[in-house]
Amino acid sequence: MSLGLATAPSAFAQQEPEEPEQPEREVSPQIWADYNPSVFLTPKLNLYGDVGYRTELQSNGYWRLLFRANAMYSLSNSLRIGGGLNNFLTFNDAIDNRWELRPWQGADLVWPRWRVPLDHRLMFEERFDFNTSTWEARISLRLRYRLRGTFRWDAIQEDKWWRALLSLEFFAPLAGEQGQFREQARLSAGIERSFRWTLRLRLEVAWQKEGQALFIGQGDVDDLFFRFRIYQNWGQ
Repeated sequence: MSLGLATAPSAFAQQEPEEPEQPEREVSPQIWADYNPSVFLTPKLNLYGDVGYRTELQSNGYWRLLFRANAMYSLSNSLRIGGGLNNFLTFNDAIDNRWELRPWQGADLVWPRWRVPLDHRLMFEERFDFNTSTWEARISLRLRYRLRGTFRWDAIQEDKWWRALLSLEFFAPLAGEQGQFREQARLSAGIERSFRWTLRLRLEVAWQKEGQALFIGQGDVDDLFFRFRIYQNWGQ
């Protein structure tokens, strides 16, 4: 008995503590589609926006309608400033539906102008995320920075062209409590084709990292989405 008592502590000491299980990462496949009209009121002032639809291709997912109206003013050939008001209506299967109202202010700088010009976009967003059942709101301020490179070449048809796009974007919450969508980083690649001077089509594929998702509970989320975009402009 005394021998057993002497060896018992050493036996317990050899047991390693169990490591806590890591939360599983969720992968969210999605389809995005939008129509993007724009009009140049003057050579320097551009009004533009979009109407879109987004859906998550899995159970307990969501679908989303968006309406955005924006304006940009050119200070030079390389620098523009602007702002806008964005609306997002999100219809969920697992939680209450939400409405996000998002005014923003920002600037675009194209520099340097190489064969593949680099476009820098910096934005501040004020986010008002409402639960449409209780009208309780999550209010936050966010900073966004996007770096995008483009390469354009002529198509076989006269005055038609192709363009390849690659962009990397970062999202940084500055204050407040974020709502349902908590993006952290986005990497996207696309191809664009003009059909006439005022009409073009763009196809994109993107990977996006989100923080802890409101509608999943624990763990980060990786979004993988395919995006179809139609652009139409007037006045230029």
